[in-house]
Amino acid sequence: MIGLLPTEYWDYGLKDVFRGMAVALGPRRPGAMVDIPGIGSCVPARSGRVAVIAAIKALDLPAGSRIGVPLYCCPVVFKAIKAAGCVPRFVDVERDTYCISAENLYAKRSQIDAVIAVHMFGNLCDMPSLKGAAGDRPIIEDCAQSLGSKLDGQEAGSFGTIGFFSFRSGKYLSVGEGAALFSNRQDLRSRLSELISGMPAPSRGDECSHVAVTYIRSALRRKPLFGILGRLIWSAYNKSVDYTAKSPIVLSQSYSSDLALAIDRLRVLDSAIQRQRANADFYSRTLGLDPGMLCAEKPGAFYNRYLYPIIFPLPKQRDLMAEYLYSQRIAAIQPYKDIANVAATHYGYMGDCPVAEKVANGVLAIPSNYSLRKSDLEHIARSVNEGWKAISTIRDVHSKCDMNTSSFGS
Repeated sequence: MIGLLPTEYWDYGLKDVFRGMAVALGPRRPGAMVDIPGIGSCVPARSGRVAVIAAIKALDLPAGSRIGVPLYCCPVVFKAIKAAGCVPRFVDVERDTYCISAENLYAKRSQIDAVIAVHMFGNLCDMPSLKGAAGDRPIIEDCAQSLGSKLDGQEAGSFGTIGFFSFRSGKYLSVGEGAALFSNRQDLRSRLSELISGMPAPSRGDECSHVAVTYIRSALRRKPLFGILGRLIWSAYNKSVDYTAKSPIVLSQSYSSDLALAIDRLRVLDSAIQRQRANADFYSRTLGLDPGMLCAEKPGAFYNRYLYPIIFPLPKQRDLMAEYLYSQRIAAIQPYKDIANVAATHYGYMGDCPVAEKVANGVLAIPSNYSLRKSDLEHIARSVNEGWKAISTIRDVHSKCDMNTSSFGS
């Protein structure tokens, strides 16, 4: 489908290829750091997965330690916990932020040795309440989606014992892979640096291959190739490849090309966040949905609005809306919709996170990234409103609705 709007923005063009190749073929800079505004000097890592493992190991947790983690988050976090020799202990989430629930953490903390607090969609966990609920247990902040988000003026990633950020393609910096680790404690910063520097560095061949693959993957995730070919490829991949084979964990240092591009793009991060926040504000004003379906920014918080999630009362409504938006050349996504099944199948989830399961069954994220034009935003908002008029009366999963475009207004 030509003109299909993707939800994520994979920003990696030919200019990035040329620069990436030059960096990949040049001398490597051992011990290089990345400075994140409002945070400070951070230790680069190859990926968010590697960052999770390094953070757990830096805390010197015994093998088999139980890591409290929200059920509703990217499942690669669970994979990394297991790879670090620990066990996920699933915690429920808050309905209004999609972030880990301090109340449920407190109820389960006797079964938990450390916590990973995931800031979902750029929203922020209630860090003061979480720290109180965790007691003396260390907290790792997963800021993969919350770079630049703040709570009472304090940056995400600076509340916990250790924080980490991700620069994976599709996120704010979108450099291919890449991550960064931070701690306010000098001993932990030194330990993190030691752990990462002890990992092998990618070869020049690996670096060059990574640059080329990142460019191809990014082109397939953007217009026009996304609608023509990319979406079909990702759909086929997700159907044919088992979960255990996805997002493999490669313990190595960061790619030099990713690190250089991340440092460069950090300079324009604030302007990108402001544009994306303006897009979110436009939706919040324009969408004719029930207020409870939208995610409002809490008092004192500053969300980077990485994604704009809408939660539907029924899974059937969410699915019908996704179908209708696709017919309007809008590729909305259903983040982590199968997370309960993945967690039960691979990590022993016992069904004690009902809010997270409901969220997973109801959330749809619409395109809101900072590259969208005003006409794109207006088209998306109009399409969501038209779709909701047709499906809002559905009250059970067996109801049917005519989603033909002829049944909607112009």
